Amino acid sequence: MDWLLVIAPLLAEIRNVKKLAGRLPTCVYIPARGREQPLSHTSRYAVVVRDADDECAEDNCIKVPTTGKSAALEYIVNNANCEYVAMFDSDVYFTPTDAERLAAAAGHDGVATSYRLVVGRGFWGWVAAAASDFGFVIMALYRFVWGGAVAGRKETLARVMRGVSNAVSDDMYATARAKALGVPIRFIYLRLISPPPADSPRTVFKWIQRQYAMAAKLGPPAVKVGLAALAIWLATWALYPHTLFIYAVAGYIRRKALGVPATLLYIPAAAVAYVYTLAAVVLGFLTSEVEWRGRVVKLNATPPGKAPARREAIP
Repeated sequence: MDWLLVIAPLLAEIRNVKKLAGRLPTCVYIPARGREQPLSHTSRYAVVVRDADDECAEDNCIKVPTTGKSAALEYIVNNANCEYVAMFDSDVYFTPTDAERLAAAAGHDGVATSYRLVVGRGFWGWVAAAASDFGFVIMALYRFVWGGAVAGRKETLARVMRGVSNAVSDDMYATARAKALGVPIRFIYLRLISPPPADSPRTVFKWIQRQYAMAAKLGPPAVKVGLAALAIWLATWALYPHTLFIYAVAGYIRRKALGVPATLLYIPAAAVAYVYTLAAVVLGFLTSEVEWRGRVVKLNATPPGKAPARREAIP
């Protein structure tokens, strides 16, 4: 029975396995800054949205009077000229079919989200990949809005994203708003591939720590309780080390089932990811600021930038 309790969160991921939704015509947007590698592909079938002071390098690009991704999200949902809207991060590979399925999964009254699959390059890239994959387990236990892939009816998204311009974490803000408004958060598996966000021991840990620090400091109460429970669950792996092997094999199988590249290096990398994740969750509650895109962000501060105005519809 003790062993069953240890692997219960992994079993909970069965909740994520659902028949793929149909497809709905959708306007697709990518808030972007800089030159992420996936944009060379994804900008062909999405509108790239950039700050006014950023340079448009894509054919299908617009500049908006906002600063930062969170403000761009709110501007998009206020001004898009479509019934359904899908938004993706600039560092994620996706297809038009992914966007249409995500919109269909949202239904008439909810928002739909998915989650990335980091594909490693070298050992530390696979550590980042294995650590990122904890998100699928967390998603099964507690639905959250991952801002890297979110879709829904324009009106519904506008309600969920109202005020997100002033949020440090669009993920945690949108999750709290959706829960407060009673808007269902629906999840579907999509083949959303992302390059590794870091490739060295220090940078990988700082990336993982930032994710959990933002959740611990900015998430709704249920997220904070869940993170504390996650830390306890991970600590029990010291008593049941075979759980780590089960998790690593489950992650490897998940990737193969979704047609995402995976090597056997993923298995030993998962062991390091476990140690990093446990440390990051615990330290997340003690962290007051994080490094993000070359600047220090205080987790209790309002980021600078103009709130998005309602202007002419964007394509």
